[in-house]
Amino acid sequence: MELVYKKAGSIELIEYAAGVDSTRHLKNGVVESLVPDIELLTTSLPNGNSNFDDIFSNGMKGKVVVKLSSFQPTLYAALVNGTVTSGTNTIRKIEETTIPAASPYTVVLAKTPAGTPVIHNGDDSPYVSATTPATGQFSYTGASVTFNSADAGAELILAYDVSSATSSKMELDEAASGKKFRMIIGGQAGLYKDEATTKIDAITFDVVKASGAIAWPERSKTPKGWSFTMEVQKPRGGYKPVSYVWEN
Repeated sequence: MELVYKKAGSIELIEYAAGVDSTRHLKNGVVESLVPDIELLTTSLPNGNSNFDDIFSNGMKGKVVVKLSSFQPTLYAALVNGTVTSGTNTIRKIEETTIPAASPYTVVLAKTPAGTPVIHNGDDSPYVSATTPATGQFSYTGASVTFNSADAGAELILAYDVSSATSSKMELDEAASGKKFRMIIGGQAGLYKDEATTKIDAITFDVVKASGAIAWPERSKTPKGWSFTMEVQKPRGGYKPVSYVWEN
């Protein structure tokens, strides 16, 4: 049977805690591609009686490169062993705007500040909070910020905290070390000579650990995905490092 993959498939990650299953990550975002890889390691020694070196097996290593088009913050936190809490948090909001050219010289912020906003002009000089604003000053009530008429038309950049009762926060401890997971890739493939007929398959890596750079998605005008690499580790006792099952 020959298979052709036309879909990336899905991933399931199960955290290990003291060697037993813990938190399970199943909703991990939109998968762009999954690339499992097993590498056979070898060592070569010169053979003085041959033009070719002798090659000896020297173990193996494996990895899975995961590329995702959407970002799942809780998955990222698990990969870097961050601590996630939910509840009320403050989120810093930064926005740019312009003071109206005509009265009332008031701008309305996108969110209501939890405290006094920090406001700078286009030359990065700060405005000062005041009850009745003069030139270079401002007053605010709720999300409305009012300026003096002498500052009409000025460019602004504002930074302020927003209190959100429905938010989550990840914190990374200085001494945090990577977690270990069991990783399952589930998907399907079409037959090479009959692609309308599909077969399901799954690859299980008994113990994997995130390795290398784990970067947040690039923030730019064009949406970008992100990726990470899971390195295959020594399996648990009584388990195989890799198991691949397919439907005949």
